Amino acid sequence: MVSEFLTPDWGRLKDGDDEARILFRVGKNRDGYFDNDDLISQVDHAIDIFEGLTNGFATGLFLFDNAPSHQKRAMDALSAWKMPKNAHATWTHHKDGPKMRTTCFGEHSTIQDFYYPDDHPTMLGWFKGMENIIRERSLWPQRGLNAQCEGFKCEPGKTDCCCRRLLFTQPDFVNQKSCLEELITSHGHICDFYPKYHCELNFIEQYWGAAKLRYQNSPKTTDIKEMERNVLACLDDVPDVSIKRYANRAARFINGYFQGLTGPEAVWANRKYHGHRTLPASVVAKLKEEFLKRFGGSK
Repeated sequence: MVSEFLTPDWGRLKDGDDEARILFRVGKNRDGYFDNDDLISQVDHAIDIFEGLTNGFATGLFLFDNAPSHQKRAMDALSAWKMPKNAHATWTHHKDGPKMRTTCFGEHSTIQDFYYPDDHPTMLGWFKGMENIIRERSLWPQRGLNAQCEGFKCEPGKTDCCCRRLLFTQPDFVNQKSCLEELITSHGHICDFYPKYHCELNFIEQYWGAAKLRYQNSPKTTDIKEMERNVLACLDDVPDVSIKRYANRAARFINGYFQGLTGPEAVWANRKYHGHRTLPASVVAKLKEEFLKRFGGSK
């Protein structure tokens, strides 16, 4: 398995012999399986390379597919999913994991710890429970609240029907970032994710396709080491100018959707205006009209 970083301006993210790419030998008896920890380690290295290339004077936008592994949160991240309603002596979100982190809430950023202090007279270090957490926020209703609605199937539009839903909709819980976002933003950079089912927006997909075509036409291999050499050779054979063209194509799709084009219209516009990085606003209306005349509207 190959994991790589591309840039619209430099092609592959590398600084001399130092590169962000990693080759991962997947399998139980090999390198295991590429998980969030492996991704975090690679991204941390990619940030170092980017900052080295820019001498620390640029802010990077790191974009990722909207995959579940990219959305994983830290072990101590805020989550009301498994919280008990009442105080508990040993509760943590993950078995044998760390305590949930301290948070802030309200207009004045009031600090809140979810665990009683170690000098508490009766419940030292206990988890406070959802009810006490909500009471500390002055949000507990007179009617009281159940821990959660049956099956957690809350009435649409309700935000205070149960303890779990109320906490889920609190700003500090809603704004909890993934491990990936926390790492990137802690370095002063920006992390974002492509929308699901829109591979045309991610120009690395064309890079993979070009490399796979080259590998398909390469000689057959007899062992894994030879296969790895061929894979790397095919990846390196994709020129930087092609990567920049892939990036421009993705940028045109993004710009086209931003200006209100449908999927078929954006595909057609990309072919017609492939020399542009963005679609001129002055031609979008004419483009829609021409598309309607040629194809009878989009479906």
